[in-house]
Amino acid sequence: MRPEPPPGVEPIQLTGGIPDPASLPIDDLIASNERVLRREGVFALQYGGPQGYPGLREWLAHDVNRREGLDLGPENFVLTTGSSGALENLCEALLDPGDVAIIERPTYPGSTRLVMSCLAEIEGVPVDADGIDVDALEQTVARVKAAGKRAKLLYTISNFQNPAASTLSIGRRKRIIEICRREHILIAQDDAYGPISFGEAPLPSLFALSGGDGAVLLGTFSKTLATGLRIGWLMGAQKIVDAVTRVRFDMGVSPWTSRVIADYCEAGKYDEHVPRVTEIYRRKRDIMLDALNERCGRYARWDVPKGGFFLWLQLSEGVDPRELDEAAWEEGIGYVGGKAFFDNGDGANYARLCFSNVAESDIPEAIMRFGRALERAAR
Repeated sequence: MRPEPPPGVEPIQLTGGIPDPASLPIDDLIASNERVLRREGVFALQYGGPQGYPGLREWLAHDVNRREGLDLGPENFVLTTGSSGALENLCEALLDPGDVAIIERPTYPGSTRLVMSCLAEIEGVPVDADGIDVDALEQTVARVKAAGKRAKLLYTISNFQNPAASTLSIGRRKRIIEICRREHILIAQDDAYGPISFGEAPLPSLFALSGGDGAVLLGTFSKTLATGLRIGWLMGAQKIVDAVTRVRFDMGVSPWTSRVIADYCEAGKYDEHVPRVTEIYRRKRDIMLDALNERCGRYARWDVPKGGFFLWLQLSEGVDPRELDEAAWEEGIGYVGGKAFFDNGDGANYARLCFSNVAESDIPEAIMRFGRALERAAR
């Protein structure tokens, strides 16, 4: 049984990847909500169709066309319960029991569970600072074929990966598209963190690079606006969107919430909000990096994330992960151990720190505590 933190020590959590609470655009959403209910309340409070409110899909199409030079329409989008709902619907439409889905190692464990719920087999490929190891991907695909199995899906968080915070390079994106096109593997790019970029121009999506052939993009408002909205989307070719829509029997996502988000976006509020919150996260990242460099450099190493919510630490050989877990608990600091992000039991010598949800003023103290825990766990 774990000992309790010392009396008077208020725990600081560097765990959940959720938006900064003070950044939530509550007043603007209240205004959009009132406009929607007064203007179209009867329709907002009825069931919607399985593909979702056309007005929000139209805004999404306009937004991605502007950013990526595409020519998509609302028919290329289906609204879902977050990006996780998009992945769930895609797996239900695509995967049969015994099919193989290829994931990144490490990756977000909720996505791994979703894939496995369709009774698909999992194969993992490693990730480094430039994203998926493409040589390992090619070897994995060959091994699956040699075993007489079929790989149908590649799931990747290509921008500011959760948890590794890496970004898939443009060269690797192109090679992955070539491999997957040759082997008839659908690429599912989860872009939950893509809009949260710290200065560099975003790379083109795998969907755009592939010309819309063989790739889909999963998006969400959960990380940029608020997790409680529970609105995401799948963007893809018409045949993929139709297949996903056919497997849905839940009457779709909330027409009310979808209309409120559409009104908020059409009023220009989203385009104002995302740069504002991105600057908050960039500042938090920098404060955490400064504190880590000062306090923890002897016990771990890390890369500088170019966006997103996370720092991914590789612990030094001398740090015992189990002792670190106990020491961090006693110091009153929460983090997520690396094993949570590996489906094969690996990852004990990694740790994920989230800077998005913690108060900026608490970050130096949080890293001071984490550094003391690392010292206690070092042999």
